[in-house]
Amino acid sequence: MRTAIGEVVGAVVAIVLAVLCWNLGIDVHHYAAVPDGAPAYTSTRYSGSWIAVATVCVVVAGVLVTDGIRRLSWMRSHTR
Repeated sequence: MRTAIGEVVGAVVAIVLAVLCWNLGIDVHHYAAVPDGAPAYTSTRYSGSWIAVATVCVVVAGVLVTDGIRRLSWMRSHTR
């Protein structure tokens, strides 16, 4: 039971890290309009390494949740 709960906690931590890494991987720059007629625009830069780390964290969280559910269902089926 402790292992399953630990895996769910690990999954939550992995999701929090994924959100943090995703936010670090996106840079938004706002540019004002210039007097000669060019309009204002917003530029978004994505950092592939941070996005990749976020993706790996989501995959790890999915595996941990799946294994935690498997452990809990296995324990319930063997305790009856």
